[in-house]
Amino acid sequence: MAHLDGTPLSRLGVALALVAVVGVVTAATVTGGGIFSPGALHDGDSTTSTLQGVTSHAGLSRQCGACHAAPWSGTRMDAQCLDCHRDVRRALSDTSTLHGHLADASACVSCHTEHRGATAGLTRVEGFGSAHGEFGFSLAAHRTTSGGTPFGCSDCHGSESFTFETTRCESCHRDYQEAFIARHVREWGSDCQSCHDGADRFTGGAFAHDTTGFVLDGGHVSTACVSCHTETRTLEGFRGRPTTCVGCHRADDEHRGEFGDDCAACHTTASWEGATMEHNDFPLDHGEDGRIACKTCHENPKDYKAYTCYNCHEHSPARVQAQHRGEVSTRNLDDCVRCHRGGDEEGGEGHERGRRRGDRDEH
Repeated sequence: MAHLDGTPLSRLGVALALVAVVGVVTAATVTGGGIFSPGALHDGDSTTSTLQGVTSHAGLSRQCGACHAAPWSGTRMDAQCLDCHRDVRRALSDTSTLHGHLADASACVSCHTEHRGATAGLTRVEGFGSAHGEFGFSLAAHRTTSGGTPFGCSDCHGSESFTFETTRCESCHRDYQEAFIARHVREWGSDCQSCHDGADRFTGGAFAHDTTGFVLDGGHVSTACVSCHTETRTLEGFRGRPTTCVGCHRADDEHRGEFGDDCAACHTTASWEGATMEHNDFPLDHGEDGRIACKTCHENPKDYKAYTCYNCHEHSPARVQAQHRGEVSTRNLDDCVRCHRGGDEEGGEGHERGRRRGDRDEH
């Protein structure tokens, strides 16, 4: 017998090779392939719960084929995993679970490792915190618990499927913010994630309302959020709130829309009181007392088209009727501005227009 290069093989060498092959095959058969194992399988959380006849991976230490399919079979290892972990297979179609959120949830070995010892963890979490935002909730504001210890997955996720328990937010925060949380839940409800995404933009006054396009100044500075964001329960609800005066205060408009929507033409954000306006149709300083309060002439705050001159001038309807008899129409004499457009007593040009119009009215 000879090597390929012509060197003769000794019978002893061939015999030793055969013994080695037989030994390896025998050992592999006896140990169930265990001699090829790179380390012990996980056995740290054995329970009475059984999957495929075992209570932990350690129970498969003599059944390599349960996880490792033969290379020529064409079967992927993750398929073997999901054949056992059927609860995870079901979770893949549920986006409320961790696995249902993953882009490639079937790549089990990208997060889960084995053969690192009987008590070693099965989930590799290093660096996962920085990627948590991909699941809709950043851990930026949840580095440590209220007690100062680092957050663990089980602090928020209470099941093997990592389904988020929505009550965890409220129960955890009540431990150290009881009064605040009681009021907050009363005003906004218990669905914390509808508004909070973990970025912590609202805590400690850090939220800059100016960035929303609506600057809080004047009387708005001390206004409680819930006063404006009535029935708002989601981030979209906050973004959809009106940013104009009438958008929020239309129901409070004592002018009933008669003055239009440009509230800032008369009012400031400091207060509804102290309004100023350009009274173009009639001069407010036509008398000796200078500018006068609106209610002096406009007695009905819900109808600013109605007015009276009797609250200031010392005359009565009967006296005005007598004074104007024969000059103009005696109808609608309460509408003084129809003739006295400049506020002058004699009437002037306005009086002439009113007189001519009154003459036509008589006919």
